[in-house]
Amino acid sequence: MHPIRRLALDRRAFLRGGAACLALPWLDAMQPALGRPPAAVARCLFVFSPNGMHMERWRPNGKGAGAELVHTLAPLQPLRDRVTVWSGLAIDGGRPHGDGPGDHARAAASFLTCAHPRKTGGADLRVGVSIDQVIAAEVGRDLPFASLEVGLERGTAAGICDSGYSCAYSNNISWRAADTPVTKEAEPRAVFARLFGDPGRALDRRAALDEQRRHRSLLDLVQADAAALAQRLGAGDRHKLDQYLQSVRELEQRLQRLEGEAVGDSTPVPTGLLDSGQGYAEKLALHYELIALAFATGRTRVATLMLGNGGSNRSYKFLDVPEGHHDLSHHGKSFEKLAALAKINEFQIKQLATFLKRLREQADGDADLLANSLVLFGCGIGDGDRHNHDDLPVLLAGGGAGAAKSRGHVVLTKETPMANLHLAIARAMGVQAERFADSNGVLALS
Repeated sequence: MHPIRRLALDRRAFLRGGAACLALPWLDAMQPALGRPPAAVARCLFVFSPNGMHMERWRPNGKGAGAELVHTLAPLQPLRDRVTVWSGLAIDGGRPHGDGPGDHARAAASFLTCAHPRKTGGADLRVGVSIDQVIAAEVGRDLPFASLEVGLERGTAAGICDSGYSCAYSNNISWRAADTPVTKEAEPRAVFARLFGDPGRALDRRAALDEQRRHRSLLDLVQADAAALAQRLGAGDRHKLDQYLQSVRELEQRLQRLEGEAVGDSTPVPTGLLDSGQGYAEKLALHYELIALAFATGRTRVATLMLGNGGSNRSYKFLDVPEGHHDLSHHGKSFEKLAALAKINEFQIKQLATFLKRLREQADGDADLLANSLVLFGCGIGDGDRHNHDDLPVLLAGGGAGAAKSRGHVVLTKETPMANLHLAIARAMGVQAERFADSNGVLALS
């Protein structure tokens, strides 16, 4: 009996050539022969949406596992077995506590910290460590990037952006220390370059590989023609033809080895990454794709995405919504403003649904990437007109490598701290913490 031999690559294996180092996604070759696959590894993404939601269109129909995702959440209905919608969560740190106006700055700063930011326009910032950084400090130490922070609007770290609050509060949800925000990257090309190297060079390599594949396709054509010819030949000539085909195959294999040595297989450059004049929708889709690639290739396990800075007044003309988002959020129950706000909210959820489907289609060991991820989407404000920081619109998607499953629509006791959900996610990610911020318990994720 011959021993069974099988290549067993490390889960974080790389393609190396010269100074290049390219990450690989999960491959069957990473599983040892006759061995069990490695334990599933969880990833987490936190998505922040500014200015609250049209809450009447956000809420699911019903409670529990049988709840139906409708209106704003309708794009997620095909994924209902992977999604939990939470009602009743509150972030007390977003409230004034005597500091007066500034709800949008507080909503962003407290979203992942659940802490009340010090009202200042200077350098004496203070809020708290965000949950993504708590997780990254624990699970990201051996990865190329402990965490990844991206967003759709740059913003500045200096100056005052909201009623006496520093722009650092409005423009960041990730905080490494109580006084240190983690600056996000807004340009998709720069995100790709940070994760995988210059995308222009990657496309040059891809063009070279495509050229080699075109040459190889000619050999395949010769094989097809030769196979048709063989049906009309005698035994002796068929033998000669077989020898010829074998020589063609050997040449093809040599070309395959050559392309592997000279070009290699790189992380694909997303379509449109190098296009000029990208609009908001294109950039958002690219950011989601880059996060998916970062998770799939093991570049990081923790990411944050800001759809807009706190109080963003971006116009959504491509949705036929020329008014600013923040202006619309102060709707005063105007039918027209609420309808426009709903268009923005529904667009955000459609993009999220596309991303979740992308994760579901990506194999990851014995499961898919969505099954091994936790994706939190939410706002630090409920209704933008009220500026309330309770009954927040929040959902959680994914399985967290077995730590979570869909609970449908969970209606919690009023004033349940958002920190309880953050703590549950941290534990699902392997962080052994007793408390986080103002938590008073841990929410069940399954």
